[in-house]
Amino acid sequence: MSSNLPLAEELAARYTRLFETAQDGILILDFPDGIIEDANPFIVQLIGFTKEELVGKKLWEIGLIADKEKALTAHRSILEHGYVRYEDIDLVTKNGVGLPTEFICNSYLVGEKTVIQCNIRDISARKKAEHALTLEQTLRITQIYETVNSLSNVIEARDPFTAGHQRRVADLSVEIAKELGMQPSDIDGLKLAALIHDVGKIGIPVEVLTKPTALTPLEVAILRSHAQAGYDILKPLSFPWPIAKFVLQHHERLNGSGYPNGLRNEQICLEARILAVADTVEAMASDRPYRPKLGIEAGLEEISNKSGVLYDPIVVKACLTLFRERGYKLLEIAGSTTTKNQVRG
Repeated sequence: MSSNLPLAEELAARYTRLFETAQDGILILDFPDGIIEDANPFIVQLIGFTKEELVGKKLWEIGLIADKEKALTAHRSILEHGYVRYEDIDLVTKNGVGLPTEFICNSYLVGEKTVIQCNIRDISARKKAEHALTLEQTLRITQIYETVNSLSNVIEARDPFTAGHQRRVADLSVEIAKELGMQPSDIDGLKLAALIHDVGKIGIPVEVLTKPTALTPLEVAILRSHAQAGYDILKPLSFPWPIAKFVLQHHERLNGSGYPNGLRNEQICLEARILAVADTVEAMASDRPYRPKLGIEAGLEEISNKSGVLYDPIVVKACLTLFRERGYKLLEIAGSTTTKNQVRG
């Protein structure tokens, strides 16, 4: 027995050194009452309470945790599960300042006694860095929207109908994406792509876009070049999403009959498959120079009949649900009425 005493003393001394020199705050609490029994120097320095002011108190009695109910919930969790962790919880310093911390507590046996140890890490520097990053990201997104708006304005100046078409497709695409449960950040990328998915038509002669009769094979080839042209315009621009790819693929079809690359099935990204459905429905519901509008039902019938052949069946189902069960209607845009200069979709 006595031979183990030096080792026990060494372990105790080692723990004391760790406790005293740790660069995280440590509180030792009584189990099950949660009364503070010990506090290391780091936590004393961090929150401004003296050790004497802490010992004998409960966390919620001295207001150490800003949210009293959260403190009580943490205590109950410790008693029931022996562990609790908060990745971001505010402590209140002695002078009343809120301090963001990572707060981890667990209970364990020391000899025959159960104690609760709370490790408290100051994360205020990390929070400041995250806030600065958020501001930078917000500024970046704002700049991206300004770029997209500029492109949309260029398109609208050339042909107001095309801009109206893109905005309606964008609105429908966003609602389809929500129905599919896409993440908000991914939906933002889809929306931006939809708002400029026909940007490549800037280079198409107006007489081709507005021709009231059937196009010649050469004119069809010229019109179809807008997907690649849009990609070429957008590729050099820096976006958080592969918007140029979405635009490039929005006329691809599941069976490989689309353009410009004859992609099939999963070769086509989800965003482009959504754009394909939204683009088709909007085009059929609107007037074209070579025909009057066919109406929403015609558009829905088109995607329904060719679901799994040309269009992604999951996307088609979401679109049909929007119109037939959710009461969705195409976006109404002021000033986008039918004119003789309307273009092909």
